Amino acid sequence: MKKFLALLMVLVMLLSVAALASCGDGKDPQGPNNNTTVPGLDEERIPLELPEVNYTVSGEATVYNILEWACGGQSQAGEGWIPWEEGDVENLDGDMLGKAVFDRNAWVEQAYGVEIVKEYASVDVNPTFITRLRSNKDTSDDLYQLVTMRSRNLISFVQEELLLDMNLYKDTILHTNQPWWVQSSIEAYTLGSHLYAACSEFLLRDKGSTAALYFNQQIAKDYEEELPNFFELVDNKAWTFEQMVDACEIVSHDADGDDDMLSPNDMWGMIGGDDPVFFLYAATGNRFAHIDDAGYLEYDFGFDDGTIITMQDIFEDFMYADWYLNTALAEDQEILSKTEGSVFKDGYALFNGSMVKGVTDLSDMKDTYGILPYPMYDDDQERYYSLVWIHHDSTVAIPAHAKAPEMCATILEALSWESYYRVYPTFYETILLDRAAKDEDSRRMLEIIFNTRLYDPGQYWDTVTGLQHSEGLLRLTSRGTADIASVWGQYDDKIIDCVKIINGMVQDLED
Repeated sequence: MKKFLALLMVLVMLLSVAALASCGDGKDPQGPNNNTTVPGLDEERIPLELPEVNYTVSGEATVYNILEWACGGQSQAGEGWIPWEEGDVENLDGDMLGKAVFDRNAWVEQAYGVEIVKEYASVDVNPTFITRLRSNKDTSDDLYQLVTMRSRNLISFVQEELLLDMNLYKDTILHTNQPWWVQSSIEAYTLGSHLYAACSEFLLRDKGSTAALYFNQQIAKDYEEELPNFFELVDNKAWTFEQMVDACEIVSHDADGDDDMLSPNDMWGMIGGDDPVFFLYAATGNRFAHIDDAGYLEYDFGFDDGTIITMQDIFEDFMYADWYLNTALAEDQEILSKTEGSVFKDGYALFNGSMVKGVTDLSDMKDTYGILPYPMYDDDQERYYSLVWIHHDSTVAIPAHAKAPEMCATILEALSWESYYRVYPTFYETILLDRAAKDEDSRRMLEIIFNTRLYDPGQYWDTVTGLQHSEGLLRLTSRGTADIASVWGQYDDKIIDCVKIINGMVQDLED
């Protein structure tokens, strides 16, 4: 039964994330993120090319309402999964990031005669978010001028025609070729000649949802004769999947010698959930899908290019390893319940598989942590890749039925431009480099992570109901081993049919 469940889990994972699978050449699906340089606060700015307009009416500013996605029914900024929000308007005393956001909004409001307000709505507990977004379409009220959402929700919103094609204002209002727009996101979110969402520097959660690996520097020091210097490995482009696995095997041990990793003081190689499986796969240089030059989806995940073997290696050598404490599995949650604190923060795991936003949970860590990119698959790989994760990220879009779409686009461009020069430098320099990174080596690693962000179209252009969302079944199954190649061979044709659905939608859009 355990092996059957493991096989089922692999199948669900493959269908859910590889329903649109593709890898291009498998090693360099995209160049580095174009936003590799963080501007200084005093840097000379590229001029903002927008019409000279003011939206004050009869002495009253026009409301610019931003609908922001929230998790778990949260209604306040910084609650739940997400430590940084995009549209906060309160001036948080003593908080440099809060002040930067406040000052940005204040400038836009004064320059364009608008009043920026925000609403938070859950996207995972009840249908509040989608209900509110649909209301722009179903009523005569002009409720929202801008929305932020997770990329995993993008396809359903496009199918329902709830989002405006932002390319209608390309180069006239929305200058998406400028550095305040994340160029690799433009490529990944484009279908045909249409762009329904993208990442601009107005957003913060796309940065927080970027894959990052943390390690306990004290444990690394305790094992310095057996472990390599991880920072030097990264610098020398020698930080590989095998190096990570070897380190975990060296450190992991049964502290009390009872042949069972159940006691609170047992040492683990790594702690994390299911997410690191996807981070590690992206770190190999593979995407599950890519958008071709004509704007259509293509995939080649399968037998010919080795991606099946790559995924199987990750499952067998990582996901099913005895040294990996998977917080998503019931049996591992039982282990966690026996501990008195946090396994990683209290010094009982070498690595913590997480994202950039994970730094907010480590402020009271017992030992000093270091930050690393996820490893390359092998030393033949030329660079690192850091996945932007669909379950925690943020994209920005304009509601399709907004009554004044040009105004919506104008304020979005102004917010993005001002964020690039005011909010992003403050976030990067103060929140990440000064507070999160505890040493110069980790600061250098963060630069590598941000310069290698990867957006994977195969994870959010999923038209088949239940596949992407059923990824949650991965968290309910037991661990084991499985022959992924055999399973994949049974479903390859069905995956091709899924891609046809996507490309049929693209063709309809173009017609």
